[in-house]
Amino acid sequence: MFDLIIGFIVAGVLMVAEYLLCTKLKSPLWGGIIPLLILGGTIFVFASGKVPMETRYLFPFVVVNTLFLGNWGTGRDKYKKLQQTELEKMKAKDI
Repeated sequence: MFDLIIGFIVAGVLMVAEYLLCTKLKSPLWGGIIPLLILGGTIFVFASGKVPMETRYLFPFVVVNTLFLGNWGTGRDKYKKLQQTELEKMKAKDI
């Protein structure tokens, strides 16, 4: 039970860090570091045989990868919207 709580805390911290990297930095690659590392780790764990390729083990990895990759896309969309509103504010002050 304690391991599960620690896992949720670590995942939460990583999601916050990824969100900040996606929305604050110009390059989309910075926000993609964490999801790509998680995807690479997942592939390594299953390819090395450390975890068997069964549905009950595979499902949590799929969920985590989906959440992080989705968070990356959402963060980039928010970054683009923030840039657009900033551009509109600058145009409004110019007129």
